[in-house]
Amino acid sequence: MATRGDSYEAIMARLRQEMPSLAEQLDQEVRHGRMVSEKDLRQEGRYDERASRLAETELPPLGKSDVSVIPYTEDERFELVRDSLLTLAETMFATRSSALKVAMERAMEPEIRFGDPELEVLSRINLPEETERANIALRTVRGLLADDRDPHPEIS
Repeated sequence: MATRGDSYEAIMARLRQEMPSLAEQLDQEVRHGRMVSEKDLRQEGRYDERASRLAETELPPLGKSDVSVIPYTEDERFELVRDSLLTLAETMFATRSSALKVAMERAMEPEIRFGDPELEVLSRINLPEETERANIALRTVRGLLADDRDPHPEIS
């Protein structure tokens, strides 16, 4: 049975191939760890571990207003990647869908052209096609990540 750590590694391997800049951003976040307060360290049962390491290096103990950086757990790393991918896919779909809706409401052409026609070949974005592609991507991401918390399962 695959663990979340295995799932995290599989997702990151694929991202490194297909979306290297996103993979690098997520790698950096995971390497930096997460910041927690002294109170949170106590609640998580990690305060004694941190206090002993600080004592070994002859540093002062954490105070109530101090924060510490701790590594992400396997589950936290998976959730970080999962939430990032879902947010990216949801944002892609929402922005394209909104742009298409505005174009249709205002009887505008559903194709956007970029560039100067006198100097270059124009780049084009067909909003209905891009919206459908983003919708497919969103459904695929949700399916791959088995999002039980999905508030919008009916996107079509």
